Amino acid sequence: MIWNVDGIAQHFPIMAEFQRMLQGSAHQAMTGWSWNLGAGADQLTTFAFYIIGDPFSWLIALFPASKLELGFQVLILLRLYCVGLSFLAWANERDFSTHAKLIGTLIYTFSGYNFYVSMHHPFFLIPMILFPLLAMGVEKVLHKQNWLPLAVAVALALISNFYFAYMLAIGTFVYLLTRYLNIRHSHPEQLKNVRIIYGLVQGVMTGLLTAGIILIPTLLAVFQSTRIAYHAKFANGLILYPLKYYLAMPNQFITSTTTKDYWLVLNFCGLTFLGAVYVLRHFKRYRSLATIISLTVVALMLPQFSAVANAMSTPSNRWLFLIVLPMSLATMILVDQLKNLTRNDLRWLIGASAGLIILVWITKGFTLKLPQNDLVAYGLLLSFLLLFACQSSLKISPKHVGYILTGLVLVNVVSAGQGWFSPNNSKNINSNLAAGSAEQWLHKYYDGAQKGLSKAGDFYRTTTIHNYYSHRTAGNNIPMVLGTHDLGAYYSIQNGSVFQFSRSLDNSQAVVNSVLGEADGRTTLLNLLGVQYMFAKTDIVKKPQAIPYGYHYVRRKNGKIVDFPEQPVSGLSNHSGTILLKSNLALPLVYTQKYVISDANYNNMSPIEREQAMLSGAVVSKPVDGVSLTEPASKVQNVSYTTRLFDQHVVNNPVKAVLDRLRISPNARYRDTAKKYKTTLPANKVRIWEKATGINPNGKPLQSVLAKNHQIVERNEAQNANGLHLMDNDAQGRHLSYQLNINNPQKYRNSELYLVIDGVSHTTHSTMDRLNSLTADSIIDGTPVSKLQKIDRLRTAVQHPDLGAFTLSVQTPNNFTYVRQLPENNLSDYEDRQHIVLNLGYSNQLRKSMTVHFNGVKQLKFKSVKLMAVPFNKQYDNQIHRIQKTGLTSQKVTNNSVSGYTDATQRTRILTTSIPYSTGWRLKIDGQPGDTFKVNRGFIGARIPVGRHFISLKYQTPGLALGKIVTIVGIVWWLVFLIGSVGRLIYRRIKQ
Repeated sequence: MIWNVDGIAQHFPIMAEFQRMLQGSAHQAMTGWSWNLGAGADQLTTFAFYIIGDPFSWLIALFPASKLELGFQVLILLRLYCVGLSFLAWANERDFSTHAKLIGTLIYTFSGYNFYVSMHHPFFLIPMILFPLLAMGVEKVLHKQNWLPLAVAVALALISNFYFAYMLAIGTFVYLLTRYLNIRHSHPEQLKNVRIIYGLVQGVMTGLLTAGIILIPTLLAVFQSTRIAYHAKFANGLILYPLKYYLAMPNQFITSTTTKDYWLVLNFCGLTFLGAVYVLRHFKRYRSLATIISLTVVALMLPQFSAVANAMSTPSNRWLFLIVLPMSLATMILVDQLKNLTRNDLRWLIGASAGLIILVWITKGFTLKLPQNDLVAYGLLLSFLLLFACQSSLKISPKHVGYILTGLVLVNVVSAGQGWFSPNNSKNINSNLAAGSAEQWLHKYYDGAQKGLSKAGDFYRTTTIHNYYSHRTAGNNIPMVLGTHDLGAYYSIQNGSVFQFSRSLDNSQAVVNSVLGEADGRTTLLNLLGVQYMFAKTDIVKKPQAIPYGYHYVRRKNGKIVDFPEQPVSGLSNHSGTILLKSNLALPLVYTQKYVISDANYNNMSPIEREQAMLSGAVVSKPVDGVSLTEPASKVQNVSYTTRLFDQHVVNNPVKAVLDRLRISPNARYRDTAKKYKTTLPANKVRIWEKATGINPNGKPLQSVLAKNHQIVERNEAQNANGLHLMDNDAQGRHLSYQLNINNPQKYRNSELYLVIDGVSHTTHSTMDRLNSLTADSIIDGTPVSKLQKIDRLRTAVQHPDLGAFTLSVQTPNNFTYVRQLPENNLSDYEDRQHIVLNLGYSNQLRKSMTVHFNGVKQLKFKSVKLMAVPFNKQYDNQIHRIQKTGLTSQKVTNNSVSGYTDATQRTRILTTSIPYSTGWRLKIDGQPGDTFKVNRGFIGARIPVGRHFISLKYQTPGLALGKIVTIVGIVWWLVFLIGSVGRLIYRRIKQ
């Protein structure tokens, strides 16, 4: 039950580290700073999103470290059990039969949302527990004017996860409003408005106060995080969802094997669908619930609503967990009304079911090509209808109807579970890990190479070489558990200042959830961040790969490279051993600079110039008294190049059409001929091969395709005459490749090359584009296309539209690198990339050319594509060594402090660090408080006066002290009223 994306990259490593903390083996407190969270981060506020407020996560301490994987899965099942308990707690506040509550509990507990999140994000089950408790608290306030249960539920919601607390607040407000109006309509005499308002205010305020110890530090961190620093387009810029979303919706209602795009997770029991129809049929009687169901359907159509519900960000339907409770309520209503069903009710239920199946047939392209498990779901829907129709005609007793109904619900639940988890019935399970592999990878991630790191005690960071692991996630948190101080980190709450630093350099690997990545292997960026060691595949020894300047193999005393053989892990290995690279050019964690660079000057530089400039001075937003400004001379060289289109396989003349057919022929002699001649044929053999392959060179269909390809080649040559500006598809829909030839390549030896792209725009494939490419393929290849093939291509194009994703890759003689534009349906890290900087790597060899590929969208256009080079030599080494000498002497780094002595100097200097900026760091200079400010856009800096000084930086989680006080006040407040309630209860009993 561990997902091979976020499960292994985020949740499992975090749980492992949490277990170590609870068991006392992590040498890390629950609160404070951790150097193992990427470049460094606050432990409490980083983990608060995941586990600290989840009471079930604390139970992992009861499992031995060797049984972590078992504990992880047992806690998922325990959460599911408590989902059912909390629903029962709420259901007992409502007037339903025991049988209805049983059915409602089964449906709520085993809803599609719960199946989905339990194997993807287990802590997402917590809001499923909390929403019924909040609803129960509302019921207590409305009926008994007791606000204590509401206070407890509010506190738990705010402590568990601020993100879901936001959604729960929306859901609880809607529940309160609808219940109030419902009671006011039916039993207005029960409402005591003053007492109700008093109870709500007391419940909410007491809950807020009690949650202060987690809530206040977390909110302060969120306001300084990437979620604020990066302003994504609201709802990813969508006005409506893509057509595929709407087409997928009908088959999502009661099935479990379809794709869950935009978190459209429904998968209700067939009985629940019928319950919703019944409530809508009796709209006046169940006005509030029917309105909620109707508005939910409307909300599902609008990405703007989902973006608002998703904390004003991406159009994610994670809020759908809120609808499971009202849908379960509708089910309970139907169960209790079964004996009262009329013929008209049955007509509505049968008609709605038939309508759903017809709608699925239409949206599936007029087919019912469905997975087996989906067909079972529709069969069960019809079984429920058959039971309802037969209960009166066959005079089945209510007791037996109840037994049969419960049996069908159980079968439906089991079927849904198989749709999610069974290897026989579900594709979902293919993305889950094999048993035992998660724990193995936790220890074998580096093949044991972490044991080869220096134990001298000096602080340094590490990273992995590009493509060390080709994993689907933007980062991985396993290095946190191994204590390697790896730059990479994959958390929902990331330091916004470091992200701004990374973005100012156009680090192509920086995304909202992983602010640095591997720093794209850029030499100076790695040095600025103090990266001393790099983990690399053993393969690079035999097959050279670009290595950042200054890094060298770690060798034994006998000169042999230290090689750590592969420790294989099923489904997760990179099929290579590991070696270590070490650099002597990494800057210390804390050093001083003589000069500062103004923001205005920094902004006028290119991203590559900014990176180099930070070696000459610290970037500051305001002048610093006693420290001079500098305007560093640029070391960056513009590399002139010419662009060549690889047009060998672009079929723009009849001879190439002949060769294309020869190339795909089942006849070996034909294929050998194509290999021999490649792009042309001898004049005396053209007619022979035209006849042999069935090509009619003068046929209109062929001439049309040839003309189109000819125009494409001409267009590309014209637009790319002065640099790369266009990347294109041919008529057959094949992505074209381009060669960039460097002018005077000798000049750029011993340099790091960069591809700097500005003004990126793209053209997506339309449905007609895909149909035309199919037609062009059939004309060139000589393979006829049936009407059914055209219909299938049309279905595919409509159901799987181009959502703007592309990968741009560059192959040089010693390196392969790429950057991805995520599709608009990516709900975590999507952004529309307008500027791209790709590190092509360092080399001391001659590099004459490189090949640029792309795939995904139909066409890419660029305002400019520049090649830039940064030379590395002894002058660079000397500059680094001068900075290294300004590092703190007798430096000591602990979890929450950094201290040491600055060298005696004759001038005021700037304390410059690679410590992520946070107001939690407090500076003392010779025991006296000093002021910190932000340097280099993302890190702690300070003004250091003339002379030798003892510097001390200590960290405390911002808002933690205030949060503790607020929580104590909340608990005392809660206890006072609890004691008062108990006292009143005792007094009443004595009085009786």
